[in-house]
Amino acid sequence: MFPRIVKSKKKSGTYEYLVISESVHIKGKGSTTRNIANLGNIKRFSNKDIDGLIDGFIKIFKVEKYALSEDVEIVESLEYGSIILWRKLWDKMGLSQMIRSQLRQKKTKVEIEAAKYIEMMVVNRCVDPLSKLGATRWIERTCYKAMRGYNELPLDVEYFYRSMDYLLAIKDGLEFALFEKMKTLFSINVKLTFYDITSTFFHSTSCPISADGHSRDSRPDLEQIVIGVVTSYEGYPIKHFVFEGNTKDETTVTEVIEELKQTYKIEETTFVGDRGMITKLNLSRIKGEGFDYIMGVKHRQSEIMAMLFSEDELKDKDYENYNGLKIQEKQIGVADFLIWKSKKILNKEGTSFNDKTFAPLEKMILNLKNKDEVTYANYKQILVKVIHESKIRRKIFTLIKKYQGQYEDNLRTVICLNNERKTLAKKKRDAAIATLTEALDKLFSSDKKKQGIVEREKKLSGIFKGYKSRFRKFFNIERNKETQKACGYSLNQKVIEYEEKMDGIFILTTSRQDLETKKIVESYKNLKEVEMLFDDLKNFVDIRPIRHWLEVRVRAHVFICILALLLKRILEIDCLQGKCVMEPLEEISKSKLVKYKVKFSEREDRTKTFRKVTNTTSDQKEYFKMVGIRNPMNLENFVW
Repeated sequence: MFPRIVKSKKKSGTYEYLVISESVHIKGKGSTTRNIANLGNIKRFSNKDIDGLIDGFIKIFKVEKYALSEDVEIVESLEYGSIILWRKLWDKMGLSQMIRSQLRQKKTKVEIEAAKYIEMMVVNRCVDPLSKLGATRWIERTCYKAMRGYNELPLDVEYFYRSMDYLLAIKDGLEFALFEKMKTLFSINVKLTFYDITSTFFHSTSCPISADGHSRDSRPDLEQIVIGVVTSYEGYPIKHFVFEGNTKDETTVTEVIEELKQTYKIEETTFVGDRGMITKLNLSRIKGEGFDYIMGVKHRQSEIMAMLFSEDELKDKDYENYNGLKIQEKQIGVADFLIWKSKKILNKEGTSFNDKTFAPLEKMILNLKNKDEVTYANYKQILVKVIHESKIRRKIFTLIKKYQGQYEDNLRTVICLNNERKTLAKKKRDAAIATLTEALDKLFSSDKKKQGIVEREKKLSGIFKGYKSRFRKFFNIERNKETQKACGYSLNQKVIEYEEKMDGIFILTTSRQDLETKKIVESYKNLKEVEMLFDDLKNFVDIRPIRHWLEVRVRAHVFICILALLLKRILEIDCLQGKCVMEPLEEISKSKLVKYKVKFSEREDRTKTFRKVTNTTSDQKEYFKMVGIRNPMNLENFVW
């Protein structure tokens, strides 16, 4: 059916008529047209009459799609793609059901939609991290505003705070439920678990668990809290801890080990930790719980590792290349170390000895068993045979006592050398020494001899002030024998040479004797997954600044951020197969839910409001598909 103009010839002339026609098929003749209605001589119709006819047809037959396309008003544009993507991952983990289930188990009477408020806070951390008050305004700019089940939720910030309280009340149960879910969904590997800690600061001193401590954010002027996170081998966070701000790294390990053993029923795992975590107590506790460990060693602070460097045991020919590193393995017997260290002490104290005179002490150390209770009285007689001075005897006995319970142990160590870092470390040190040397030359130059002693000491302290203090060990400051005031300097070549040996080296120690050397290095390097998670904690979900001061709210805020990181890890590892998330998230964020109003007639005030998702690009379709969203333009869950 269609309009057309037909011509009719009459004696008075040729006339044109506006008619409505339809196509028909006549048997034997084929297709032709048949007039249904004659609307009259076309010259009778003005433009106004034509507009009236079109408006009438649209109104009568409700064909709004033929509205006036030039008169469209965009009423509202809401964040859409990012919201449905993160909600899909939230639903994939079944987090809303888990939260409701945990609250029921707590027999807590919940009068608000806590799971929905928690979801919105977590998604906010993934999309546009804001304060809880800011999140209430953010929701008004997202498709949550038009989503069934969410559109009528009160957005008073107190509902968000109450939901945080509910979340903290179920923290342990929810984390364990998530752990069980991840074992099913992702087959996570807990034979190797990683643990590390970080800190984050407050702009307040009112929180009970905030305190001054070692700041990893270069903000020692502000109080902080310490956050510890355990991850699976793949990088999924499975448990987190919040400690007081002055908590030391190594003191957190005991609580973590206990939680993995008792709550998570992880009976066999290798605990991988960074260099700040290792102490004798930690390793004893880890082994005591039946766990193995791979730990980084602060070799500059380890007297056992010093034996490797001082005796030139690390030969270049013993290194093998692996993933840009040079690696070699060494076994260090604790008894061998005690013998070596005892000799070093005797030499330093100026006590003369030879193999024959030292033999009784060496035999004593070699015969020690891990189960032996070492007392000075029991071994004084042997020590007296070798060492005449009581002070030195006590010093060596203290050393032996320190390693009680480890006398028969062999420490498996892996020495890793990064030549790039070695070159860079030397370059930085040489530059610092050159700068300080210039300053010292100026201080002790002949034309400065007349300056006051107090002024010189003050300037000397200023040269090594702040971060420069760590370079003071490379200089010997000469002092006047009578006044003990600084009068010159020299370079400490022995210390410089020792540091050059250490450059670019990191050392690992492990209780695992079955793992090949390369696997040990690979496992430790995977600890970077936790470091990346901490980077995301501070830069992706933007945990700082913490705008709460009640302890429960601070802990709940950290938990919300950890849940957001879990969703990001699922997107990275499970959906994007390890690819960077930033480009997909930027592309997805362009998808908006648009509300627009269309006017149907210039003559009448008739309008209608429509909703539509902006056209989905091929890249957006691919990213949506990766998380399991097949039809991103489906609006059946929205109320307008």
